[in-house]
Amino acid sequence: MLPEETNENRDAGIPEELHSFAEEGPFRKCTICDKDLEHLGLYEVQKVYRDKEVIFETAICQACGEDLSREMSSESMETMKGFMLCNFTPTEEPDHCHFCGYPKALFDNFTVIGACRELSLLLPLIIMCEKCSEELQGQLSEKTRDIQGDFIRDHFPGVPADLDLSPSVGTLF
Repeated sequence: MLPEETNENRDAGIPEELHSFAEEGPFRKCTICDKDLEHLGLYEVQKVYRDKEVIFETAICQACGEDLSREMSSESMETMKGFMLCNFTPTEEPDHCHFCGYPKALFDNFTVIGACRELSLLLPLIIMCEKCSEELQGQLSEKTRDIQGDFIRDHFPGVPADLDLSPSVGTLF
């Protein structure tokens, strides 16, 4: 006999770091297409913290992420891939920046990224400190930065369009 599914064990697969502040639990819908993430397969969650408080959060299904990525310049996509390949150091615990190794306890501004499928985290969380985020953002083309600004303006009224979204929403897959 299968155990009864409750909200408590249903949410166990997505760590609290990736829960929606606004929804008070795991994200339920894609920010772009508004479809139910539980049935769409792969999706990316990204949360930006300033002074250890969430100022931006999004969940994007794989299809919408791929569409968004196609809008970005090929130079920026190559830059992001190169930055990830050259600087990323995988670990199981999200206790430091995965790009420079700086301890998370020593910085207040950072981005948390997770690759999810339905109600499970596929890979360990990725942490990027503000310094590494700014370094990557500075290497992106004007076209890509404009697309990021349009994305924020279109989906998050009131959030500054120049908010740093490195590594960049929708590019994890």
